[in-house]
Amino acid sequence: MSAKKKKGGGGHGGAGLERWLLTYSDMITLLLALFIMLYALSTVDEAKYRAIAGALAKVFGGGNVIVSTGGVGDGITIPSEVTPQLTPEGLAKTLEEIGKGLAADFSRDGRFGVFLNERGLVISLAGNAFFDSGKADLRPEIVPLLDDIAERLKGLPSDISLEGHTDTDPIHTAEFPSNWELSYARANRVRQYLQSKGVAESQMIVVGYGETRPLFDNKTAEGKQKNRRVDVVVLKDRAVIDLGQEIKSDEP
Repeated sequence: MSAKKKKGGGGHGGAGLERWLLTYSDMITLLLALFIMLYALSTVDEAKYRAIAGALAKVFGGGNVIVSTGGVGDGITIPSEVTPQLTPEGLAKTLEEIGKGLAADFSRDGRFGVFLNERGLVISLAGNAFFDSGKADLRPEIVPLLDDIAERLKGLPSDISLEGHTDTDPIHTAEFPSNWELSYARANRVRQYLQSKGVAESQMIVVGYGETRPLFDNKTAEGKQKNRRVDVVVLKDRAVIDLGQEIKSDEP
């Protein structure tokens, strides 16, 4: 009696197909990681190495990697949860580049100045250009400048201090009893606008100095004009909010 041949995919049934698919998916994952590495290493720099490290972590962790023309690492968009923090040197360089970019876009503008000091990047907004006398409402014509500033500051790891200043001319109105209230209101109005354009609320600090921190001589009209300003200070170091160690009386 002749034996009948069994029909089907061999002695393993469908298991062989499943193993083939697993092997194939592993190979595709490895190829994706290889091409991401080759793409990112086409121009070697520190930022790109950090970006590719985050990208590979997402690939092997089961997440998605989006390849585009304008993200971290010149082509790789890394999710925020794996975006590495800038080193102090990298942050200082970034702040300098932001300042140069603003100066180039709005050269000879006269409505602001850009400076670097030990605190960080200072974008000093001229009060006369941004606000009417005795008011804290932003003038419509300065919106493009603020939009540019907001776009450059979004996503930075730095805290941003909005600092209002006035000259020595007194003010006594129902809305602003003194220069303290006016300086704070102007700084806070800039904060509100930057926040509406995507700058994180948690990064911003609002301070009103009134007339107590003049940079120029308030005895001249030119000095007074320069002292009326709001400084957007992008800090090199994060602001520390900590009560510290409690001081107690030595008495029992």
